[in-house]
This record gives sequence, structure tokens and C-alpha cells, in this order.
Amino acid sequence: MQMTEQRTATVVVGWQGELLGAVGPFATDSPYWAQVGEVAAAASRAAGVPLAVLRLLSVAGGEGGRGGGTVYLAVASERPTGALAPADTEDVGHPLRLRWASADGLAAEWAWADGELAELGRPRTGPVEQVRSWNLSALSRFPTADGPVWLKSTPPFAVPEAAVIARAGRVDPELVPRVLAADGRRVLLADVPGVDCWGVPEDGMLTAVDRWAAVQAAVAADGPGEWADCSPTALAERFPALLERLRPELSEQEYAQARELAGQLPAIARELESCGLPSTLVHGDFHPGNWRFDGERATVLDFSDAAWGHPALDGLRPMPFLSPERWAVVRARWADAWRELVPDCAPERALELAPPLVHVHFALRYQEFLDGIEPSEHPYHAGDPAGEVRRALRSLGKALFPTVGSEPRGAGRELYHALMARTGSSAQLVLDAWAAEALPGYPERLAAAASYDAFTAQSAQEQDLLECELYALSRTADALALEFQPPYGDGPVRDGVRLGVGREEFAAFFARLGMTEVGAADGFDPFLHEIAELVPAEDPDAPIELLDVLWPGFVLGELVFTRAGVRVRAGARVAEPGWADASPVYWAFRRRGRRPVDLSQGWGSNSQWSTSHRMDFRTADGDRLNVVRTPERLSDHHAIDGFPPLSRAEAEELLRHRCLLRRPAGYPELVVDSQEAADFWPFDWTLPEPAACSPDCRDHGSNWQRP
Repeated sequence: MQMTEQRTATVVVGWQGELLGAVGPFATDSPYWAQVGEVAAAASRAAGVPLAVLRLLSVAGGEGGRGGGTVYLAVASERPTGALAPADTEDVGHPLRLRWASADGLAAEWAWADGELAELGRPRTGPVEQVRSWNLSALSRFPTADGPVWLKSTPPFAVPEAAVIARAGRVDPELVPRVLAADGRRVLLADVPGVDCWGVPEDGMLTAVDRWAAVQAAVAADGPGEWADCSPTALAERFPALLERLRPELSEQEYAQARELAGQLPAIARELESCGLPSTLVHGDFHPGNWRFDGERATVLDFSDAAWGHPALDGLRPMPFLSPERWAVVRARWADAWRELVPDCAPERALELAPPLVHVHFALRYQEFLDGIEPSEHPYHAGDPAGEVRRALRSLGKALFPTVGSEPRGAGRELYHALMARTGSSAQLVLDAWAAEALPGYPERLAAAASYDAFTAQSAQEQDLLECELYALSRTADALALEFQPPYGDGPVRDGVRLGVGREEFAAFFARLGMTEVGAADGFDPFLHEIAELVPAEDPDAPIELLDVLWPGFVLGELVFTRAGVRVRAGARVAEPGWADASPVYWAFRRRGRRPVDLSQGWGSNSQWSTSHRMDFRTADGDRLNVVRTPERLSDHHAIDGFPPLSRAEAEELLRHRCLLRRPAGYPELVVDSQEAADFWPFDWTLPEPAACSPDCRDHGSNWQRP
């Protein structure tokens, strides 16, 4: 059935243990299933007698606790006089039925409240008004001469609220509601005037944030006592068992990634606990709907999910309920409050680290709900634990990549380091986590390099930033491509790293960054293709023929980001076996079976990241290869020590193909995989050639002095 926000309600009416029939369906103003006040009122009018809603029987077409066609069970105070439709429903008991979800149980809850009010000298002055009834609580309003009083009943898996209120109230009695009476998991509360703080439209409401932080700082020294341990370490320890229970609800990929997340949570928990904020009492559901504001004072309500844990669990809770602009204000308020309370703490970093653990907390809590309620109530929370696991996976980015998205330089470097620290199925998780932080701003940064005109119009500093970021990102492309490179099997290789990301996922990742995969439709093109495998042709002069694409390459507009690895056929005088597919490949950082050569090699752990990406553009006016700010001509200075210069044609081939296609004519003793073969210096060669070499040219420049 189609999901709809509109809720209709049908109410099955019982009296003295007998189901008499049903009234409705009728439309409700509130879409939320738990909001039963208007349902009870409308059903009472239709039945001709007062009714009290006991529980939800079924729902069709709704989702997330709202909308659709709902069916409730209600109990009548006397035999109905209105017309009832036949109802094909049985009232079958269940061991997990909550006490207020049966006629006798609800009567007992109300009788207790009436007795307490009588002892307080403020007896009820009118009928009880139901407000909310579901598996997490029953909330009813009792009118008295001194104003309304609220009865709240909660299930066995909830925390007795009166104890939490008492502990917080010793620090700030004005922040919590006044308890009039309590008995285990039922409590009578004085009315709290004002409005709920959804959206936090008034700045005065923000006092709830720093006042609650002050309470938490004050009670931290008391220790957990009876509160459940929801510390970061405890959450990380409990997650694997929950994950196995949820496996049928997750896809194979989600489950594999969640397993990797489980492995990372202990380290995230340790780093979160090192941020300096104390373990303390946490509210557990500290969203603005649980704050009340009367124009002067903010009050915090609903403590039934309280536990002992990290304050960031509460610090992050308002975020999904606020606009980005308002969340920024609340976030800053929370961080400032904790920095004042604990001067050496790192609250902002705590908020970056905590999201995966917060979602794990809610996954565990939702599973506790489902384990503690009868099946007819499951629609309220069905799928919620698995949904929180998926949110935990999506939220991992900031914990792993705290600076990605904030600066144009460094994001690619962080990604590469994270991938090298994790292998196998976790590589895809790392890619997704990084993208969650980098997008959407990162492609816009890269787009400045997507055309020759746009790139060269920028300042030298801006060009340098782009070149270095593209280089860092190209390292990830090199690492992902190792999976598809020869030699295959388990034989000896130069670089045996395998990240386990499939080709489709490889291409999809770079497509998210605004890049287009290189195709093979127009045949072999050294601008776009790197020879990885060479099949000898019978004709020694046969041109290079593209046979297959082994790993993807990508272009960013006019710029070639990485070339695709290809299998080709060619004659030996065009592309010599053992050279075209095995000689050192320049402007490359990693290759599985051949020597890569780039300018980062030999530099320190930081300096190597100042390497520039090779900038090749295919423009309407022709190809521009290796656009650099200190260009050199391809003439008379491409020798290596002990050997004669390359010919002009050989040098151009080296620039175009980024490797030697054949043993150079003047190098009869050169070994293909030797250091000498990697000692050419083509990094400033460029096409079209400049009229003269740069003053910094190694052979002809006036500024260059050989050591």
C-alpha cells in the first residue's frame, strides 16, 4: 500500500471483556500513531460513551510511526449507544503486553494517579484526557483545581524518570519538571507551561544546552551507579552481536561494511574518550522536542532513555531536527559550554568522532524496544536498528576524515592514507566515508582544472594547489588499479597491494567526483591509454591496435586525470615486447608489474605531497601535453649519464606514452627494468614545444647549475 502522511483511525470497542464492534475510520489532524487524544475523542463521540485507547492493533500504508490506516483497541466506560460496525478482531493476550495496554492495567494506572492526587490535596476535577499511548509511554492529563497534572507510565526497558530528575534537579532544579509522586516506572509531574522547542526558533531556548552540560559536568564524579553503561567502549563491544542479529536485514555489501565498522569502532571510541569530556549522565534523546520554553525558562523533559555515557551523544541529538544554520548555532553553544566547563577538552573533535557510535547507540536502543514489546507494536520500530546501522556507515566520514571538505588541499592525501591502512572489503567503506565528507564541494574545486583556459588563467599558487591535490587523488586511482594489472595470479609482483574494490565501484567513485570514464571506441590513443599488455603482431610494422581495457581511466573535462590500462597488439618495430609493456612508466606512483617513476620518490613523508600532477589537456586546438611553468624543448638534452641522447622521435614517444616503446637506438646495453631506464628526466618536456627552454632548464637554462 502506498505510504501517506494522512492518518485515518478505526477503533475497535471493547466493554467488560467483549469486543462489540468498531467505529470509524475517520481522519485525524496528527499523522502520528502514538498521538491518541483526538482518536479517543472522536471514537467516544461515535460510540456515544467515553472511550480510552489501549493500543495499536494494526496499520496499513504508514511508515515511521505516522500516516496510513491505523486500527486501535479501546475500552468503553459503559455499554456504547452509538452504531458499531462489525469488527473481525480477537483480543489475544501476550506476555509482553504493557500494563496500560489492557483495560485493567490502564484502570490501575489511573487509579494510582487519583490516589496520589487525593493524598496531595488536589483531586482530579474532570475526566482524564489521553494524549499519547504507545509502547514507549502512556501520557495522560489530569485536571485539578491547581492546574493540570501529568501521568506518565513507561515500560520495563525504560529508566525510572523520577530518579533521573532527582539527580539532575540537585544541580539545577529549574531545568527539570517537578515530580509530585512516583512509583517505579510511573510518575506524576507538575505541568510545565510553554511550548516545545522544535526548530529552536528563540535564542532563549538555547539555555537548555549549556545548563544541561553544567548538570552533566557536576554529576560526572558520582559514577554510573544504576545507569546503563553506554560509554563509547561499551557501545563498540556490544555492536558485533547486534550486527549478527541484523544480518538478514542488510545487503551483503552493507553487512561486510558494517563488519569493518565494528573493527574500527574501538579505535574511534578510544579517540573519542581522549577528547577530555567526562563520562556522565546522558539524557539519551536530547532533541528540541524534549525542551520546553515559557519565554523565560527552558525545561528539559522525557528522561526515560537516560544512561551513562559520553556527552556527545546528547550534543549531537539536536542536529537532525534543525536547519543547518540553526544547528551551527546549537553546536557552537554546546562546544563553548563544555570548553568553559573543561578547559582542556576538545568538544568539536568529539562531535566529529561520535556520529558512528551515536547511531550504534540508537540501533541498540531500538532493538531493546523491539525485544520488549508485543508484535502488533513492532511497526513503530521495525527496520529502525538496521536503519541506524546504515546511518552509522554514512556518518563514518568525519571520524576518519576530520578536515576533508574544509580545505582544498589535503583531502586526497587523507583518502590515500586511509586506504593504505585498510584493505579488502573495508576499502569501499573508506571510499564512501571519504565521499560523504568531500561531496559536494570537492568536484567544484577540481572543476577549476577541467579546461586548459580555466586552469592557466589562475594564479601560480592556485595552479599549484590543484596540481598537488590531483596528484594526491591520482595515488588512490593507482592503488585501486593494482587489482586489475598484470602479472595476474600469485606469482612475484613489484607491488602486491590489492584493495578489493570492483571495477564498477572504482569507476562509480570517480564519476562522483565529476569525471568521465575513458572508453575504447576510437581505438588506441596514448593520450588516454597506457600499454599494460602487448600481443606481438605478425607484421613487425603493424600499428598499435587496442584489444581490451584492463582498468579504467578518467578525464575531467579537457584534462586527462588517469589513463586506462589496455591490452594491445602491435608490430615489434612499433612497440617492442618487453619494452612497451615493461619499461619504467613515468608520472606514475604504483604499478603491479613494472617500475613507476614520479617526482615524489625520495622525498620525505610531507614533502612528497608537493608533487604536481601531470596536466595533459585535449583542447579544440589540439593536445597540450605536460603543461608546466618551466617548460623544456624536446631537443638535444634527453640523455642519461653514460649514454647518448635519445632521438627527437624517441623523446616525443616517451612524452606521449610516458614510457619507452622500444630499446633506444643508442642504448644497446640498457636493461629494461634498470635504474638507468628510470633516469630520464622528461618531467619538464612539453608539447607543443616552447620557442626556447625555460631559464631553469637542466641543460640550457641560465639559472641551472649542475651539482
